[in-house]
Amino acid sequence: MKLPFLFSALPLIGLLYGCGEKQPDLSNSITHQLGEIIFDYPGNWKVAEDSITATIHNLIIETPGDTIVIIQSYPLEMGIDLKALSREFSESAAHSIPLGSINKSVFSKRPKQWGYDWIAEDFESVFLGEAIPHQRIYGSKEVGDRQIFLILQVPVEDYQKVEKGFHLIANSLSGDSKKNKDL
Repeated sequence: MKLPFLFSALPLIGLLYGCGEKQPDLSNSITHQLGEIIFDYPGNWKVAEDSITATIHNLIIETPGDTIVIIQSYPLEMGIDLKALSREFSESAAHSIPLGSINKSVFSKRPKQWGYDWIAEDFESVFLGEAIPHQRIYGSKEVGDRQIFLILQVPVEDYQKVEKGFHLIANSLSGDSKKNKDL
């Protein structure tokens, strides 16, 4: 089954070929609500895209540097599994890059943490002959009647700078049954 991925190639291109990263501003975190899904993110990061179709909610958070966090929400009955999502997302992202290429993609399972199952993908982004090591971290957990997927994409050299911001999002993401059920 081909999964419908909703994301713009522009932030992805900037991420793959951009430069540098700043520490996340955790002292001024912002709360965002996706229907019944609520999470916090660093104050110096921004929600760049927030789109809803009949069944899928897709949100992209950008940092001041080259990192993006994608949150995708699907109905549980779609039965999407993390391994399939990670592989299809990787393939879709590689085909969405008009310049350069993605090489040496290697997937590995990570231990369950914060209620999420995790898979990491290490790969190289090659542009004008220069290979830049990157990582995508895919997480999945059920929140209410939704399957939530978190995707962090970051140049390897910047991972430690953004890790606490990503943890803030992952740890704060929850459902509120009193809120709007129309996700």
